[in-house]
Parts: sequence; C-alpha cells; structure tokens
Amino acid sequence: MQSTKTVETDDQSLDAEPRPLEWIEHTDDIHKKVVLVDWMLGNRCNYSCSYCPPALHDGSKGWQSYDDVLGMIEALQEHYHNRLGRRVWLQLTGGEPTLHPKIKEILSAARAHDMKVSMISNGSRTERFWLAIRDKLDSLILTLHLEEAEFDHVHRVIAILSEVIHVQVNLTMLPERFDESYEMARRLGADFPNIAIVMKPLRLEFGDALYPYSDEQIKKMQERMSTPSAPNGRLRHPRGTMTRFDKAGGYENLRPNAFILRNENRWRGWNCNAGLESLRISGEGKVFRAVCGVGGQLGELGHKLALPDDPIICDRETCSCVADILISRARWHELPKSE
Repeated sequence: MQSTKTVETDDQSLDAEPRPLEWIEHTDDIHKKVVLVDWMLGNRCNYSCSYCPPALHDGSKGWQSYDDVLGMIEALQEHYHNRLGRRVWLQLTGGEPTLHPKIKEILSAARAHDMKVSMISNGSRTERFWLAIRDKLDSLILTLHLEEAEFDHVHRVIAILSEVIHVQVNLTMLPERFDESYEMARRLGADFPNIAIVMKPLRLEFGDALYPYSDEQIKKMQERMSTPSAPNGRLRHPRGTMTRFDKAGGYENLRPNAFILRNENRWRGWNCNAGLESLRISGEGKVFRAVCGVGGQLGELGHKLALPDDPIICDRETCSCVADILISRARWHELPKSE
C-alpha cells in the first residue's frame, strides 16, 4: 500500500497566517521550489501500443529543432531560476525522446545551464547508448510496455542506470494481461528494491475514464513493490508523494496514483500552482502551464512567450495526468455544489 496516515494537529493559532480550508503540497520541502517542465520533443516512437493514441507515436509532428530547444532552455533559466529562485527540472518525453537526433546535445545544454534532467522512455535503446548518457541524467522514468518490450533487456537497462541515478519503472496495467504485469512488478521489486515501481492504471483513449479494472486489481495496483529511499532534502528526483491536509487539521501522505484510483483527483475552483511548479511544452512547441492546458497557451518555441508569476484557479473537472497531480493546490473557500 502507499504510505498513508492521518493524525490530528493543533488548532490554528489566532496569530498565525491565514490558511486554506484544504490544501495539497509536496511532502518533501526540497520539491516545493522545483519547476518540472514536461517537454514533448516530438511524437515519433518505435512502439505502437494498443492503448496509445496515434498522436503520441506516429511521427506526424517531427522533432523540434536544436536551436529552438536551446532558446527555450535559456528562457526557462532566466524566468524560473534567475527571477523566481526555482530549480528547473526538465522531463523530456515523446514519442520516444531518445530517438531525437540531437538528444545528446540537448542533455549537454541542460547540464551547461545547471538544470536537472529526466526522461520518460521505453528503455529500448541499446545498453551502449544508456551507458553513454547516464551521466547526463538525474533520473529516468522507464515505462514497461508489455505489448512491445523485451523484459530481459529492460532488466539490464535498469541495472545499468540504477547504479548511478534514480529510476522509476511504470508498468502499464492492461486488464487482460494484468496478472503478467503484476508478476513483473514483483520480480523487479525483488531484484531492485531501491527503484520506484508504479503499476500504472490506463485511461481509455488517455481520457478521464479508467479501463474496467476489478476491485481486486485496483487494490493490487496500490501495493508497494519496492522501498526507494526518500530524498530527505537532497534533490534526487523532481517529485515524490503529496501531503493532503483536510479541514479538520488531519493529513495524509499519498502517491499520485492513489488520487486517481480513489477518484479524489477533482479540484475545480482550487488555486493551483500550475505554471509556477510546472510547465508543459507540446510536440508542436506550444507552451502551457500544465499538461491539462489550464489557462490556455502561454507562447510557442521560437516565438513570443509569457511565463507566469502567479497561481491559477483550476477550471478542469478532473486532474488525470500524474504530472499535474504532483502540483501544490489549495481551496480557500467553500465551493458551490454542482447541480
């Protein structure tokens, strides 16, 4: 199970700063000053999974140019690091980002600008490739796609990377092959107890609705297969668990999947730090506060760009993306009941 607990805290002091009715924040303080940039470099992928929309793997968008990428890296450094005092952490995605022809140069540029770097990858590149770039990465989210991946190869890649960087493995949990994926998660947890393992629930057409999982499957997806050490003030990875504080003064530490599986990822009307703790760059080079696109487009790579200084009020019915769930948010007033 995810690490959870509920305790009562003292009543708010009359002299204390006002606080919201409910709020969700990063459990570890080190993550509160990080802006995580979810950056889709293009949509070409060497996999074609049944649950993945063509727009995420068909190569129709092409790769962003190195010059535009470098210009955006410089803009991020100026706004978030120099102006707001935040640490920029790039999370490069695709498609399959390791296929970008300039991926090594992009990683080097991020390092030269003192940025942290992660990638979300299917891990299919050769062991030689991963050995060549692992010193340019701070962490890797390796998604194990059961339909396409070779488990033994993925196992070797994890061994290479987990020696030097933080590794998280997301297993895509197809209901019809659930038991097979579950056993892979158990094996990885036994072989690599210090990596993070997430059994990822799939959403129909990447929308709000989950695949038709049984109650038993939902319960199993909340099990903890490994025990990676917490950062404890060291910036080893960009995000961790979130702590939810309720109106009664209690709190609970939750992993992002728990919000989804418990149908508690609904924060319409809350103040959200999207744009301050997060940024989304689409495959077309369009820039948004978060994956959900709240607040509309901020600009575009190679063109005019206005990065935000303030939070925004959420206008979305649900928060379906894990990257967006891992953003601080607060509810200051009672919200009107929906009809």
